Parts: sequence; C-alpha cells; structure tokens
Amino acid sequence: MAPSAIQLSPARNTNLDALRAIAILMVLGRHAGMAISILHASNPFTRYFERIGWAGVDLFFVISGYLISGLLFSDYQKRGSIGLTRFYIRRGLKIWPSLYALIAAGLFIELLPGHHFSTKGLWSELFFMQDYFPSIWGLTWSLAVEEHFYLTLPLLFIFLTRRNPEKPFAALPWVFAAIAVFSLVCRFVVGWSQNGIVDPWTCLFPTHLRMDGLMFGVLLRYFKEYRSTLFQWMVSWGSGWAVVAAALVLLSVFPDESRQMHTWGFTVLYIAAGFLVVKAVAIGGTKPVRVMSSLLARIGIYSYSIYLWQMFFVWFILPHFHIASHMGNYWASIAGPILFGIVMAKIIEVPVLHFRDRLFPSLTQQSLAPVLKEPALESAATS
Repeated sequence: MAPSAIQLSPARNTNLDALRAIAILMVLGRHAGMAISILHASNPFTRYFERIGWAGVDLFFVISGYLISGLLFSDYQKRGSIGLTRFYIRRGLKIWPSLYALIAAGLFIELLPGHHFSTKGLWSELFFMQDYFPSIWGLTWSLAVEEHFYLTLPLLFIFLTRRNPEKPFAALPWVFAAIAVFSLVCRFVVGWSQNGIVDPWTCLFPTHLRMDGLMFGVLLRYFKEYRSTLFQWMVSWGSGWAVVAAALVLLSVFPDESRQMHTWGFTVLYIAAGFLVVKAVAIGGTKPVRVMSSLLARIGIYSYSIYLWQMFFVWFILPHFHIASHMGNYWASIAGPILFGIVMAKIIEVPVLHFRDRLFPSLTQQSLAPVLKEPALESAATS
C-alpha cells in the first residue's frame, strides 16, 4: 500500500480523531471569522465562531496530554522503563519535518521579487520559542507549548518511576495539582498587570501559563490506566455536560482578551475539554454517531498538517482564486486549508512517518505488526 494511503487501525479511537476534527474546525472558523470581520462583512454565525473558535487549541492540549502520556504509560508497562531516546526521535520526526518545511516555504516566498525579507521571528520559529517571542506565523505558538511538554513529560515520568518503583505514578495527581495552581496563579499575576492591554506573548501563549491543560490530559490518562474507578466516575458523571455548557457560556460572554478568560477561564475550558475526551474514549455511540465520528476522524488524523499550513494557504494561495463573495472567501478559508493540509500531509508528514515507523516502531506497532501497515498519525494537530 502506498505511503500516502492512511487507514484507521484497530488500535485507534476514532472518537478522539473526531474531537480533533472539531477542534481544527473551531480554529479555522476563528481565523476565517477574523478575516471576514476586517472586511465588515461578518454575520452572527461568523462572529460566534470567531469568538469561540480559539478554544479549539485548548481541546487540542487536553487530547495531546491524554495521547502522549498514553504512549509513555504503555512504554513503561511493556518494558518497565521509559524509552527516552526513542520517544524523542519519534516526536521529532512527527513535528519537525512539516514545521521546517513550512518555515522554508515562507522564507522562499519572502525572497521572491516584491517581498521584503526579514529574519524577525525566524529564530523563535526554529528553536520553538514562539510562545514567548513573536514569530513568522503566529499560530505556531501552540507547537512551542507542546514541544516543551514533549521534552519535559518523559523526564517527569522517569523521575517518578525511579522515586517510587512500587507505585511509580501515584504522585501524578499531586503533580497536576501543583502545576494547575502554579499556572493559575501566574495567569492572575500577569492578567491583572496588563492595564487593559493584552500582550499575547505575556498572558496568553507562554508555556508556564498553559501547561495545566496538557497535564490535565495526563491526569485523565493516569485515571484510565491506574484508577479506573475515578475514570468511570468521570464518564458517568452527568454534571460534566453542565461544565461543557458553562464553558460555552463563558466563551459567549467573555472575549479571549478579557482578564476573566485568560485567568480562571482557561481552567474551565480544559476541564470541559477533559470531560469531552473521557466521553469520547468511553462511548461508542449509535450507528449514525459512529458514521459521523468516522467521517470527522478522516479530517482529524490530518489535523496537525491542516493546523500548520492553514495560514500559508490563506495568505499565499487563496488570493489567486479571486473569490468575489465575502462568504465565499469565508468558506474557502475553512475548506481550502483542510484540503491543502491533507495534500501537504501526504507529501511530507505521511512519508516521514512511514520512514519513522520502519526505523523506530512504537511498542504498539510492534505488537500489532500483522494488522498495522500504515504510519500512525497519533498526536493532535499541535502535537
């Protein structure tokens, strides 16, 4: 089978892929709404998704924490240790090729006649500091947050396994609580010092302000692997839908630049996202739901590439279509990046992952070798 052909393997949870599709659609709706509002052509529908769409990134964070910690838990359960080198290599081959291809493509266009070349933001892109310093693409700040998470989480797991080999991960709830309190306090400190002027690289993007969402995903995976009673309680907890509803109300009332949103609001959002994740993991659904989940999953498995290349398409490709209608441009700004992102995934991401999985197969792939014939696009759009 050609490397560009992707099939959902028996090991995948299509509901999580569907959640990733919802997250990327929210982000695309946000950016398309921002563009159309500049033209004063927005309507209640586009304004609403512009207002709430950025929360798709918070959903990505929780999904990433859940999935990546699952890889590490599985590694420890099967080997009795954390394969740090293999983990870093596999993460690097997942994230770096597509990102650096995007950076190279942007620089190539800047070098064309009529464009002004500037190295401003290049260094932060190259060294994953986009969440602390301005970058070329802007949206890659979330990649920096996740990259810092990938670097530190396995080190934390190694520390925990060596500290208490009998119950290696028993301290994870306390670690999450400490990180959650630390991030929340930091958000309040910077949030109330802005005097009404929100600098995203100060109070929205930095890793130390957003790590709690990723760690909440880790906590949920810990519950599933080691505290199944707590996980099942979350699955059956009916009030969880009230948390999701509260998050939607919060998004509807407070804009993302408000102090309420970028302080305690982020906490409400990642808790709501966590409830969606545990439901997605536990519930198979009726046939119509499974069909919809499968359709969305086909988008979700390419969510990283879609997220990465969306602004490249909007800035450098979409204008050549000369779409006169504002709403036509709006929908093209959503559908176009999806199609373009899938194409770029097949050109760059899928072949690299195919190469990666031949040289550095995961333990899951080794155990499922007879049924897995394609690379697993296992992480979230920003992972």
